[in-house]
Amino acid sequence: MKNRIRECRLALGMTQAELGNIVGLGDNTIARYKLGIREPKLIMWEQLATALHVCSAYLVGWADEKGQ
Repeated sequence: MKNRIRECRLALGMTQAELGNIVGLGDNTIARYKLGIREPKLIMWEQLATALHVCSAYLVGWADEKGQ
């Protein structure tokens, strides 16, 4: 499953390190999520979505609407 972490992060002009700092993770963990090597738990999807100003369903790739 392709997630939209990178797309949303870049749209906000945010680096992986900046996103990691916001949600309390290292940028290497963000990279693993982006690449599908690791899968975030539900609470982390929600934190990532909040930080990226989208709904978690959009971020995961389950919905086409970004709405929060």
